[in-house]
Amino acid sequence: MTESLADRIFGAALLLFGRHGFQRTSMADIAKAAGIARATLYLRFADKRALFEGLAASLVDQALADAAAAADREKAELASTVQAIVMAKELRFFKIINGAPHGAELLAVDTELTARHVARLDKEYIDILTRFGRYAEERGADLSAFGGPAGFANFLATAGAGLKHEVRDEAAYREAVQRLARVTARAARR
Repeated sequence: MTESLADRIFGAALLLFGRHGFQRTSMADIAKAAGIARATLYLRFADKRALFEGLAASLVDQALADAAAAADREKAELASTVQAIVMAKELRFFKIINGAPHGAELLAVDTELTARHVARLDKEYIDILTRFGRYAEERGADLSAFGGPAGFANFLATAGAGLKHEVRDEAAYREAVQRLARVTARAARR
């Protein structure tokens, strides 16, 4: 399966923005890294700001699709499903923050560009977790310690997001998410 043009552009943009920062990365740099002509890049994106907004939307779409797929695991136990959902949404952002010299800067670049994407990510992720919480209750989980499925969703969203800022390497992050999932599952037992 070949990589789409949009994937090549977004991959190059993410790499270069992370390596050099938003301000120091040019459209010419991105076109070169994507292996396309600048004119081709400008046919898709009017400017660097539009490209960055497209990249943000793409990252949000991927995170939500992966989290929704992880939540649809029929017979998996609560702890492993919680871990899979949190990792599906948060791991890519952890890697962005910690994987490049300017990674953390990318999540803060011009919040007006990304604010609506972040709001959509937060809302739809909470919706995924709430639906999963209802499903877990139907299968016998007791979410009263969280205040029900909505509280369960808010707890996991907040805790999962916070963990990516507390550890510095992927192994420690994975371990922290695994602990969060185990604690959450214990709290949900009858």
